[in-house]
Amino acid sequence: MEITRDSYTKTYKLRTTGQRARTVEVSVPRDVIIRQSKRAGLTVEEYCEQYRAVAHFGDSEEIHYHFEKFKG
Repeated sequence: MEITRDSYTKTYKLRTTGQRARTVEVSVPRDVIIRQSKRAGLTVEEYCEQYRAVAHFGDSEEIHYHFEKFKG
């Protein structure tokens, strides 16, 4: 995984969504959402309603997230 010079590292706790759940949650730093919402010309609340985090992962241990406008 390539690390850019303008990135930072912070560790987040993983949270299960229940005993039988198939997902685990992790936080996205609010500063990331603030930056993305400003780029989209929206408030943080509007951005969270209109966009979704999309995870890209495969056989490696790396995972990449990006945000895309929710269609539906």
